[in-house]
Amino acid sequence: MKAFVTGGTGFIGSHLIDFLLQKGIEVHALVRDRNNLKWLKELNISLLEGDLFSIPPIPADIDYVFHAAGFTKASKSADYYTVNQQGTASLFQSLQSQRTLPKKVIYLSSIAAAGPSFEKKPVKEDDAPHPITPYGKSKLMGEQEALNFKDTYPVVILRVAAIYGPRDRDFLRYFNFIKKGILPALSSQQRLLSLCYIKDLIQAIYLCSQKELESGEIINIADPQPYSWDEYGKAAGLAMGKTLKRVRVPHLVIYLGALISEIGGKIRRKPSIFNRDKYKEMKETAWIADVTKAVEKLPFSPQYSLQEAIQETIDWYFNNNWL
Repeated sequence: MKAFVTGGTGFIGSHLIDFLLQKGIEVHALVRDRNNLKWLKELNISLLEGDLFSIPPIPADIDYVFHAAGFTKASKSADYYTVNQQGTASLFQSLQSQRTLPKKVIYLSSIAAAGPSFEKKPVKEDDAPHPITPYGKSKLMGEQEALNFKDTYPVVILRVAAIYGPRDRDFLRYFNFIKKGILPALSSQQRLLSLCYIKDLIQAIYLCSQKELESGEIINIADPQPYSWDEYGKAAGLAMGKTLKRVRVPHLVIYLGALISEIGGKIRRKPSIFNRDKYKEMKETAWIADVTKAVEKLPFSPQYSLQEAIQETIDWYFNNNWL
């Protein structure tokens, strides 16, 4: 079997490629720069140099397309739409122009496309989307671009909850607070969120590729059990052997921190994940995904408990001098 992966040098894509190779699947990865392969160095894969707007020839007999490329942070809101929406459209147009007919195309979207939970009620796939940030809106528009081709290709969209695990940098700032013995809290009210450990996500992606699903299907992927930020932080504290002190951080302080981080990213021309959009997401009381469909149709069940996944993540951070 052969697979074409976009975003292969990223957090999700690199783990997916490792998994596919273990399954004996031939991997063709789209990369922008052969000199910046990150986690792909020395792997037995075929590198296709280009980007979503200049895709080189793809093997005609490709079996699966895994679209994991996308922006999770950007200096300008327009950049989200350029990559997450227009880039997705360009990928499908390229598949069509090259007359590539994969068995399945899987698009990695985000729960941000669906929006936060109202009254802490889990969001279902058929609920009306209400994204609140440019990132979430761009991912929703990317979904629509994929759905435009659902009669041409077997398309499945996975809306993934907040992802964590080895190689992830988005949670690193939070873990640095935990390392110092601080459990940061936005308010006395517990904020709930759905989480997904990277290895569980990869398993879900693979299950999705192997199941007969209706083209255009949208499936939420997350641990069925939502957690509060306190529970997540305490699990990290336990993994580090830290006694934590809960420190309430005023909204204004977090907002100013996000603003400063955002400005700093623009100056360095390296966007920061901690920005005003992230602050807007953090203010919401719940980001909970209903995963009934994933459980019934894939069937998906996390293989790691929260503590096991956090421990494995923290150990990797320490072993690689990230913490």
